[in-house]
Amino acid sequence: MSSKLPVHDPPIRIVLIEDHADFRESVTMVLEQRAGYKCVGGFSTMEDALEAIRGGLEADVVLSDLGLPGMSGIAGIRKIRELLPESRVLVLTAFTDKAKVFSALEAGAHGYLVKAGSASRLIEMLEEVLAGGTALDPKIAGMILQTFRQLSPIPESESLSAREREVLQLSAKGLTRKEIAEELQVSEYSVTEYIKRSFDKLHVRSLPAAVSEAIRRGFLDLS
Repeated sequence: MSSKLPVHDPPIRIVLIEDHADFRESVTMVLEQRAGYKCVGGFSTMEDALEAIRGGLEADVVLSDLGLPGMSGIAGIRKIRELLPESRVLVLTAFTDKAKVFSALEAGAHGYLVKAGSASRLIEMLEEVLAGGTALDPKIAGMILQTFRQLSPIPESESLSAREREVLQLSAKGLTRKEIAEELQVSEYSVTEYIKRSFDKLHVRSLPAAVSEAIRRGFLDLS
């Protein structure tokens, strides 16, 4: 990704769901110090955030922890995706165990960032998901690869082609479909078709889920 990140006008509207007030305030400060981002809501529970969204609060990106009091972040992600289908959801959490990672991606999260990451990494991942890419923390990608590499043979009908793997690999690096088309010297239509075929073979419905499933099956190596 380019070191020169875009400045958004109008600003990207961000909702932050995090039960630790100090961390919530520090993330808000990091985001609002950078031109092009505006925190339009900060909540300590998923219930409060959903109530505000149902009341008309809109966001371009929702940043959510998973370990929340009351409704879990994973359950909340599903509801957020229903209420704000055009919004991007990025997990920002301390949890790195396999069950939560896959549950969050299957629930519809567009990315997964570990809290120990730097402020600059947070901004980069926000830009990745805004550009339509899949944002996976390097720690998470490595953990998925090591923990979930499948040992049983994959049926030929469900094995990804070399081109389908290339497209998912580039998607995982944050490239948009247009950028992938330019990189591989194919049309955007072809890129979309490769992604659709990958979805069918991997039995998933979203790009983040496709990437995580491809890693689990040993088709991709993002370590």
